[in-house]
Amino acid sequence: MRTLFRIAAAAALLIAHAAPARALDTLAPDLRLWVSEDFVHAPGSLMISGRYGGAWGLRLGAWIRDSHIEGGIPDKFGGIDRVWAYRGWRAGLGAVWIDDTTKLNGTHWDFDVSLGYDLTRRISLEYHHFSHGKKLGFDEDVPNGGWNLLGIGLIF
Repeated sequence: MRTLFRIAAAAALLIAHAAPARALDTLAPDLRLWVSEDFVHAPGSLMISGRYGGAWGLRLGAWIRDSHIEGGIPDKFGGIDRVWAYRGWRAGLGAVWIDDTTKLNGTHWDFDVSLGYDLTRRISLEYHHFSHGKKLGFDEDVPNGGWNLLGIGLIF
């Protein structure tokens, strides 16, 4: 099963990278700010985050409310990602460093997978999953429920 996940992940990256340039929207640098809540493993945990960049961007964020899950929440994170856009949709893949390990992120370094949609020129919805890849076969002995964050944001 792990091999299947690895093959699917590699195929998705190759397809996204091989798409004709005219099929993907070019991304001008912008600033995006979100308020997001975990809705799977830590409902009520609230995070604020921001991203600056175009296709490649830098992301920073901080958890501002704890849902009182066992082990608590981290304080902050930072990362880099690559985003592809098409007709208002945005898909991203990157890496984040989270300052504290918890039962949801068993390591400091995690993958950042995102999917978003720009509702208007100024408002967006976005889903993020922070995980160290236990289901892909990485660090199988470390806890990893993963963060599943759904947020609404402003585009500047």
